[in-house]
Amino acid sequence: MPPRFSLQPVLDYRHNLVESLQIELGQVTARKQQAENDLQTLCAFRAQLFAELERQQQGVIDFEANRQTRINLRVIEERIQEQIELVRTLERKVAEKQAEVISARQDEETLATLKRKELERYQLEQAARENRLQDDIYIARAYRMLGHGGAS
Repeated sequence: MPPRFSLQPVLDYRHNLVESLQIELGQVTARKQQAENDLQTLCAFRAQLFAELERQQQGVIDFEANRQTRINLRVIEERIQEQIELVRTLERKVAEKQAEVISARQDEETLATLKRKELERYQLEQAARENRLQDDIYIARAYRMLGHGGAS
């Protein structure tokens, strides 16, 4: 039975950290996707307002409706700018979280590599021990055979 890896608690911690960071990355990515969807909705609403403004400017012009549509357009433009900034912020957060996940995975992989190498070293030592024991058995047999053959 191979010896317990001395850094196993650290490896377990790193593994749990990678998992939690991946969950956080998923959450931030979902928030970014939702913000992008909201931005598309705002842009579609803005397009509707422009189409409505165009219709209002044909034929008899209703100045009050026209003024209200323009106010709505300004409000939507402000919301679109805020949403664009939110999307950019979330894009940065996604990139930062991706970097954290990569770094944590590398740390975990480093420890996993150490664990594999320690196990390989143990297995090589075991194989060498078994070979020495096998050699000792063969030598003992040969010695007994020579000892018995010479004494008869």
